[in-house]
Amino acid sequence: MKGQVNDEQYVLSVLQKAFDKGQQGHMDTDTMIHWLKQELQLGYTTNQSEKAL
Repeated sequence: MKGQVNDEQYVLSVLQKAFDKGQQGHMDTDTMIHWLKQELQLGYTTNQSEKAL
């Protein structure tokens, strides 16, 4: 359960960063989708390697 909460918090924080960048005019839709994919994949990879340790 705790891992699920951490994952959800991570996803929400990434979405908030993307929203903030979009509001500031730093991203169009395509750029935002690409950035979100990279951030979420990086976070998932990082979380998985931490669990392996």
